Amino acid sequence: MKFGESLRKERELRGMTLEEISQYTKVHIRFLEAIENDDLSTLPAKAFAKGFLRSYARMVGLDEGLVITNFEYCHHAMQTDRVDENVHHTVPEPSRHHPLLYAIVFAILLLLAIIISIYQGYLHIN
Repeated sequence: MKFGESLRKERELRGMTLEEISQYTKVHIRFLEAIENDDLSTLPAKAFAKGFLRSYARMVGLDEGLVITNFEYCHHAMQTDRVDENVHHTVPEPSRHHPLLYAIVFAILLLLAIIISIYQGYLHIN
């Protein structure tokens, strides 16, 4: 049984509606639905989600600590799944063109050209 599904079953066992929980906890129904549907990406920051879950657990008579522990476990599992999905993406190679290197080479060539020009001018005078 999934995390949100277990919360929904507890709520239904107590004969409560999402509207009642929303009214009591002041948590918007769409967030409560997201929790029950395991759609954690819809929830705001993790700290808010934990607060919502504590209120929800308190309302339906569940152990808040146990609910938060289960949430942490499920949240971690979802994060791990997302990381696994992105593993196959290649990391771009760092650029081999360094602007500073080009500037240094250009400065050296310019300095050589100036030195050669001065030397050529010196030879013409003598």
